[in-house]
Amino acid sequence: MERVPVYLDSNVIIDMADGRENDLLGLVMRSIYEGPYCYPFSAEQISEITDNERQARNESRLMLLSDISRNVYFEHSINSLQFRTESTTQVYGTINEVSLSQNWEADFDNFISFEQQLEARTAYGLSTDDLNNLSAEEAMTKINSALSNYEYELEEGQIDPPRSLDDMMDYSEQNMREHFSQLWASMGTNIESQLRNGKLVSLFSLIDTFGFWSDSKRTYKKGSRLADSRHAFNGSYFKCVVSRDKRLLKKSEAAYKYLGITTQCFHTDEFKAHLYDLLS
Repeated sequence: MERVPVYLDSNVIIDMADGRENDLLGLVMRSIYEGPYCYPFSAEQISEITDNERQARNESRLMLLSDISRNVYFEHSINSLQFRTESTTQVYGTINEVSLSQNWEADFDNFISFEQQLEARTAYGLSTDDLNNLSAEEAMTKINSALSNYEYELEEGQIDPPRSLDDMMDYSEQNMREHFSQLWASMGTNIESQLRNGKLVSLFSLIDTFGFWSDSKRTYKKGSRLADSRHAFNGSYFKCVVSRDKRLLKKSEAAYKYLGITTQCFHTDEFKAHLYDLLS
C-alpha cells in the first residue's frame, strides 16, 4: 500500500505528547498500522517541540514523534530535498550543534514593524474584517485588485512599482539574487525547491501583511510568521497539513491555491473526524 504523507503542525504534536489529544493520537497510530497515512517529521517540528531547559520533556516528545513518523525525515536544505530515514534524536542533536545568541527569527520577521504593516494595509484599502469573510480565492483576487488599481505618485522616469502579488514575488526573488548572490550560487541542483521556498515564504508574508487571517500584534512580535511560512513550505510536499492554528491554515490554503499546489488543509478537529470516518 502506498502511503499518503501528512504534515502535522508542531502544536498538534505537542497536544498529543502532552495528553490533550489522546483520541487523535489513537487514530493517528491506527492510520499508520492500518493505512493509508504516514507522518514524516521536519527540523522545524523538532525545533518547536523542544526546549534545552527541559530535557526530560524533550525525550518524551521526541520519542512520540519517532513513533508517529517511523523515523522518516523530510529533509530540505540548500543541497537536499528528500524523505529519508533518520531518528528524531539525531536531528535534534544536529540542530543544537549551533547555538544562536539571539532570536534572529523575530528580528528578521519584524524588519517591517507591525504598525508599518497596518499602514500599508490601510493605504491599499484592505482590511482584515473584510478579507476574513471571503474565501481564499476571493481574498487573493481582492488583494491583487487593490494592488493593480492603486494610484501611485510617480516621478518622471520612475519605474512602475509592483502591481500584483506575482510582481512582488518576482521583486523578492530579484532582491535575493542581487543581495545574496553567494547563497544563490550555492543552490546548485536544488534550485527548484529553493525557488518554491522563496515564493511560498514571500507569498505567505504578503497574505499576512495585506490582512487575510493576519497574526495578532503579540504573535507578530514573536516572529511566528517566518516559522509558520516554513511549515507551509514543508506541507507543500505533503498530501495535507493539519493544525489547530486557523490563521496558519487559512494563509497556507490561500498560498497553495494561488500557486496551484494541491495540498489540503485540515483543522485538528476536522482531521480527527476524517480519521474516525476512515477507520470506522
